[in-house]
Amino acid sequence: MMKNQVKYLVLAGVIAGLAGCGGSSSSTPAVRDYATLVSEAQQMALDTGVIDTNTGAIDPNATALTTLPTNGSGTYTGYVSGSANGGELIGELTLTADLATPQISGSAANFQHETDGAYSGSMTMPNVPISTNLAGEQEFAGQLSGDLDNGGSTYATVIGMTGHFYDGDNGVNTIAGDTTTTIDLVPQPEPGVFIATQ
Repeated sequence: MMKNQVKYLVLAGVIAGLAGCGGSSSSTPAVRDYATLVSEAQQMALDTGVIDTNTGAIDPNATALTTLPTNGSGTYTGYVSGSANGGELIGELTLTADLATPQISGSAANFQHETDGAYSGSMTMPNVPISTNLAGEQEFAGQLSGDLDNGGSTYATVIGMTGHFYDGDNGVNTIAGDTTTTIDLVPQPEPGVFIATQ
């Protein structure tokens, strides 16, 4: 069940040196290839302490928040991974939480596949409720959906996300959780993860 998440972390560890790249003052962004996205996601996992780098799963020592403020809003940016056409797919994720409602929405773009390269297009998640689960944790479940294009083919893609809120290490506000992917109505075999911080 955790195979894809473990692969995500192993690959990230191998290429962790790429995390220091960037920082250019140029107005043209650097090419966001698969290795770079995975390395940056790994660094975010290390910085927050929410994802266990040995298993690729949520760290059992990371405690999900049981309460959230009842007003205000926040934007979180990070990464989402899933399974597509026999390999891992990773993209850049944005989540917006409206705590007064309370609801959360999201979008993802700039996807890269571990063997097939760029998947162009974007995905969106409409507002879904943030609620208290049976364990007393603040939780949401939603779906990113959209058409992604690669190699002349268009794939109707859905990434299901179940996430929780964490303080994380160093006071970093973090949202993280698990994902499942469906391509053209076909469930993909490997799970994924996502992580985003303020």
